[in-house]
Amino acid sequence: MDGELAVGGLRAGELAERFGTPLFVYCEETVLARARAYRQAAPEALVLYSVKAFPSVSLLRLFAAEGLGADVSTLGELTFARRAELPGARIVVHGNNKSDAELAAAAKCGALVVLDAADEVDRAAAAGVRRVLVRVTPGIDAETHDAIKTAHHGSKFGLPPDETMVAVGEAIAAGLEVQGLHVHIGSQLLDLGAERMTVDWLAAFAAACRKGLGWTPGVVDLGGGLGVRHVEDEPALDIRTFVQALLDRVERAWELHDLPRPRLVLEPGRSLVGDAACTLYRVGVVKRASETTTYVAIDGGMSDNPRPQLYGARYTALLANRANEDATSWYAVCGSHCESGDVLIERVRLPEPRRGDLLAVPVTGAYTLGMGSNYNSVPRPAAVLVAGGAARLVRRRETEDDLVGLEA
Repeated sequence: MDGELAVGGLRAGELAERFGTPLFVYCEETVLARARAYRQAAPEALVLYSVKAFPSVSLLRLFAAEGLGADVSTLGELTFARRAELPGARIVVHGNNKSDAELAAAAKCGALVVLDAADEVDRAAAAGVRRVLVRVTPGIDAETHDAIKTAHHGSKFGLPPDETMVAVGEAIAAGLEVQGLHVHIGSQLLDLGAERMTVDWLAAFAAACRKGLGWTPGVVDLGGGLGVRHVEDEPALDIRTFVQALLDRVERAWELHDLPRPRLVLEPGRSLVGDAACTLYRVGVVKRASETTTYVAIDGGMSDNPRPQLYGARYTALLANRANEDATSWYAVCGSHCESGDVLIERVRLPEPRRGDLLAVPVTGAYTLGMGSNYNSVPRPAAVLVAGGAARLVRRRETEDDLVGLEA
């Protein structure tokens, strides 16, 4: 709009003026398009939004209306799903160290529980859980950052194959309805090789369970993990291609082992909301620090997006209020926190920034605000959902009173 970034029919400047900055702006049309892409690609699968990507009752309600459920891993995430009125039949409860309270809450709402440790068999049965999956760790390394690999040898998640088989037998003996198996190899995946390998491995393991236990999984939860492109030189993998590759591989692998086709469960998070949002920041200090580095300081940083510090994640940016101007030079975008490592973007070309400009960072909808903190006693930002020229607040901005209100 006249050289200014617009989202959902609203100018960035209008959004910043109304709601303040930093501000996470979610495009409802994009969110719904991603959800529908999964439903169309796998109409018979149970598709679950991975709540940890960004816990939001409003988003969960959008997803629920599209037939999606929720993948939760804490009592807090389960509370979000229940507040959105999701039925237990469409909730899967994870966690490598579930508390008794979490198991009891899962049982109360009738959720499907993923057993992640040997002692969870008896504890889940005692809590009243009825339906379970067992998470197996196949020992496959995904091509992603080490911190978000989850199925390699030595992972804290799931059970090694031999122990998984024992857990399945014990769960059946304990009277639990063992519906199937769960596996998840990692996050931000932009290559299909490890996923295909995992499906082949899982089919062979299912055949081994049939032979050793006389039990065959009727449900196979393949987890999530599909990545999104944050910068131009990263590869891209669309939802339809990713899901179709999984479906084709399951059909082939299960047929190879003469296994009955299981019902699939998918747990996307990042690929549902990652590229559905951008973050608006207000530019403050512009400082030339050396012959090669000029910093553009923003009113946020690692407290609202810790991914660059945690995973070396890369982002790009543009000046939202001067989006039609040509970039003139390279800049580093830094936050306002008391850390030299509080750098959001190491190098990005921009028109010459000025105090008061609006900086927009795209593809920030997942694992940003959801992983945010109050470091330096900074209140966490607001989030809005925009569509058709209207915006509604889905998460209010914290205040300093909120922070000191926790003091005893």
